[in-house]
Amino acid sequence: MFLGLYLLLAGISNGLSNLQSSGLVPLSANFLIADLLIYAWVIAQIEFTYSFAGRRVNQIWRIYEASLLVPLTISVLTWVGLFAANTYVLIEAAATGPVGLLLSGMLFTWYRQGNREAGWLILPSLAPAVSTALFDLETAAITLGWQPLTFLVNPIRIGPIGLQLVDLGAVVFLFSIAAVIFSRFARVTREEARAAAELASAREIQQHLVPAVLPLVPHYAIEAAYLPAREVGGDFFEVLPQTDGSTVIVIGDVSGKGLRAAMTGAFAIGALHAVAAETQDPPQLLSRLNRQLLRSQPSGFVTCLCVKISPDGQMSISNAGHLSPYRNGEELISEGGPPLGLFRDLVYSESCFEINGGDTLTLLSDGVVEARNQIGQEFGFERTKALSNGSAHDLAAAARRIGQEDDITVVKVTLTPIEICAT
Repeated sequence: MFLGLYLLLAGISNGLSNLQSSGLVPLSANFLIADLLIYAWVIAQIEFTYSFAGRRVNQIWRIYEASLLVPLTISVLTWVGLFAANTYVLIEAAATGPVGLLLSGMLFTWYRQGNREAGWLILPSLAPAVSTALFDLETAAITLGWQPLTFLVNPIRIGPIGLQLVDLGAVVFLFSIAAVIFSRFARVTREEARAAAELASAREIQQHLVPAVLPLVPHYAIEAAYLPAREVGGDFFEVLPQTDGSTVIVIGDVSGKGLRAAMTGAFAIGALHAVAAETQDPPQLLSRLNRQLLRSQPSGFVTCLCVKISPDGQMSISNAGHLSPYRNGEELISEGGPPLGLFRDLVYSESCFEINGGDTLTLLSDGVVEARNQIGQEFGFERTKALSNGSAHDLAAAARRIGQEDDITVVKVTLTPIEICAT
């Protein structure tokens, strides 16, 4: 915005000055419009420079911008004959000339601090204000008879076109800005292409975080709903039938987003299969999985819930910082431990429950309860509890309708035997 404003104001100011020099507009257009616009585009240049560097204009520059009202007022007084013209042009040069030097100094400082794009504007930022100051000295030289400086009045010929110094300064600044914008556009394009490639890779990995087809387990009806968020996350789950007729169900959520979270989730799935081949005990499974993650993933963490259901209806749960499951619409409060991947040598606890024929067990990720609408209202635990005894797809769809911000995962298990198992 400030760049466009600067170019507009500088273009009008220089255009009127050239038209007045050619006799096409009256002298008043130069004094009452073109000269006044000089101060405006100097302010626009300051604002653009700070905006370009991603910084806020400090108090000193605000005071300077306000002080430009003084020479602006003198310009009007000069036109009505209350102030000497040759003195005014020297005041204008003194007021606008140092801007380019100071801005260039700041750009150099920002460049040394790591802003490489600022280096492109160090020298060009001198051009507008310095060329305007030289133009004023040219006018003063004619009025005061300073012969050594009268050469400044001569236009610089570029082919058939004659440019004054003030025009040349604007042209140099304009071409430099164009080069910087092109460079920034090319960099942003490369970054967007790199981000798109990373997102595509993450989504490809994400497809392996949930089973494409749920296993058929005797005496269990298993249903799952998985609704990935727009940005790739790290929800995962696995259903692992055991040779003794029991079933181990694991659901997890990797911290963070993007490719890193997807890769961590993929590693967790691989490590889970390796650990589950050695033990089906939920506390041991989580403890070993924690050690595997710490060996490979020095940062980030994974919340995880491990449930083992035996053929006789006995159920054990170990929880590593994950949401508790729901049985028949009621939350099963179990002893919990820290998420995986944070602390070494953790020993997770176990909570034992019973699940009878016809009972349902619902496991879910926090993307369900944390779904929120545009005014910040969450789906919440009460609605989750009310819908937890229904279909996994219905619960997931209800959360998404509120407003999805994270991956939504729901796994529902129904035990089909009729007989009630003893504790």
